[in-house]
Amino acid sequence: MPIDTRGMIVDFGTHVGQRYTRLPVGYLKWMVNCGHSRAAIAQAELDRRGTVTPDLEVSGHALDRASLKCLAIWRRTRKGPEGLHAWLVRVAREALDQNRRDHEGRCLYLGMKFVFEEDLVWPVLKTVMPA
Repeated sequence: MPIDTRGMIVDFGTHVGQRYTRLPVGYLKWMVNCGHSRAAIAQAELDRRGTVTPDLEVSGHALDRASLKCLAIWRRTRKGPEGLHAWLVRVAREALDQNRRDHEGRCLYLGMKFVFEEDLVWPVLKTVMPA
């Protein structure tokens, strides 16, 4: 039976006292991705909202770094009208799938180094830089 989150109140952290139905999507996704003790409730609320969880997440820092350091690679390797975020999600997934790592565990792909946090439900691209 699915969890009904409509009357549930958060009993921990920053959002204590708030209804799960009022929590930001990003916070709910974080709860699910890190395996929080209330992850099942967070997932139920995401499901209720029809929110799809990603198979790979790109941090704001990684997007900023790509926009400052990797635009030439983006211009050369993007597909059609692919924007920077969509491109970064695609090439980060390809980098993980290639699984070519340097001595520090960074993925090497298309002349870039990708740093992931991978011990989560879905990987998070933390940063990217030219190789």
